[in-house]
Amino acid sequence: MIDLTLDAASLDALKSMVGKRLDHYSHDPFIFTPFVFDVVGFFTDEASYKLEVALKSERCFFHAEDVSVMRLFKAHPEEIVSEAQDGQLIDVPVKDVVVGIDVVNDREIVVHEDEKKELYSTKGVIFRLLDGNEISFEIEPRLSEAITVQRGYNLIQRFRPIEFFLEEWEPDKGYVPQCSREIVELRG
Repeated sequence: MIDLTLDAASLDALKSMVGKRLDHYSHDPFIFTPFVFDVVGFFTDEASYKLEVALKSERCFFHAEDVSVMRLFKAHPEEIVSEAQDGQLIDVPVKDVVVGIDVVNDREIVVHEDEKKELYSTKGVIFRLLDGNEISFEIEPRLSEAITVQRGYNLIQRFRPIEFFLEEWEPDKGYVPQCSREIVELRG
């Protein structure tokens, strides 16, 4: 099994944000869609954090491919910059307390000719705010450093359904896919 879930340092950084006032987050401006690339900055009343998405080459599902990996860590504000050429991050005000963070992990399995391949990975995080609002940051599963940013309520319903993974495989060629989703709740 390949494990690309958030590492312990990322989980600790997320846990440290629970109970804190999130002043704002920063990302590249949207262009036609709510996608941003590579970096989102978070600024609480006590610290700043950098969420990064990078591609990592892994031998998943019978061949090598680039998969998206999410990491989050404390960073100085001057380290939170756009990765785009001539890019400039914009600030999105929040000014509310983070009461919890949900980490969305998917376990994807494919069996082919008695060989089983398994990938366990983080698909995104959902910030739950005191006023009931949510903010989510979802990554594309493969070949992309894109982060989908959404605000609203019950945002887990807007995440890419696990059925998309199941539909990628051709059962007539002997591939048997399975996928399940787990929500890890970080609360104060």
